[in-house]
Amino acid sequence: MRRSLRLFGVVAGCLLLTGTTAQAASPPPSYYPPRAVPRYLPPPPVVRTVDHLPVDNVRSFDNGRRDVNRVGLTFDADMTVGMLAQLQGGYVRSWYNREVIDILRQERVPATIFLTGLWARTYPEDARLLAADPLFEIGSHTYDHAAFRLPCYSLSGTWNPVSEVVDAQSTIAGITGVTPRLLRFPGDCYNDADLALASEHGLTVISGDVRSGDGFNGSPAAIVNTVERSVRPGSIILMHLHGGPNAPSTAAALRELIPWLRSQGLEPVTVSDLIGHQRAFPPPPVRLAPAVPTPPPAPSPREARQAAHEDPRKEVRPAPDSVVEPLPATRAGHSILL
Repeated sequence: MRRSLRLFGVVAGCLLLTGTTAQAASPPPSYYPPRAVPRYLPPPPVVRTVDHLPVDNVRSFDNGRRDVNRVGLTFDADMTVGMLAQLQGGYVRSWYNREVIDILRQERVPATIFLTGLWARTYPEDARLLAADPLFEIGSHTYDHAAFRLPCYSLSGTWNPVSEVVDAQSTIAGITGVTPRLLRFPGDCYNDADLALASEHGLTVISGDVRSGDGFNGSPAAIVNTVERSVRPGSIILMHLHGGPNAPSTAAALRELIPWLRSQGLEPVTVSDLIGHQRAFPPPPVRLAPAVPTPPPAPSPREARQAAHEDPRKEVRPAPDSVVEPLPATRAGHSILL
């Protein structure tokens, strides 16, 4: 009996201890407060950036004439050092949205393409083909798309603004044969000193009064809506050519925009045509004159004598300007050969 009571007490104590431990391990309900589920997602944070100075329509332009039903479609071919590393590492398939160019060619729509020097170096043959196509005008987008003023979206600042401009000019000209006359600053972030730098190198700065918002935008409808709400006669529309994750919906939006612009009576032209500037063209191909066959040189007097000595029956024709030395006089009917 006593042994049974002892066993019962041991079992009851173990059960009591186990229950106490389980209660201690379980946090009270107050540790898990209910989370309120938002009815809508908050808007994305606004990226801080500086904007360019007001344009003067001499050194810089946001648009062309408002009394003419024409607009300028422009496409930036960005290429930063980071983008190049993504391409070389296989993280991005391409930074060239060829579908945009295919659409423009199919629809016979002129456009201005602002190339970074680094993009032209990465796609040299494509850059040459774009420059050779009369539909397209080539402008500069600096060398590697570094910002001239900060903050400028998520861009890194340039350490040498002069080299950004000069290196882009030499690189694009060396690859395409076209020396750009138009410049668009990365992120459209610049001040008066940058404007003066562009003017020193013969460049007119082009911004744009219609920013399509195709950067990092996966909605073609949103891009089209932005352009349709903002475009006016003389507008310069800013879009992108590099595609990939940075501009994934440009081509799809362009398919809708071109017929809509035409339905509004707005004719797409190049920026130079829009603002009345002379356009930069590649130099004409050099045509070489056909090669004239060179006649064989006439034999020298010595060669003529040797040929006559080897074959007396062969006629010897000395060079026109050469003089055959006379043979020495004979002595007793015999000739003295040299």
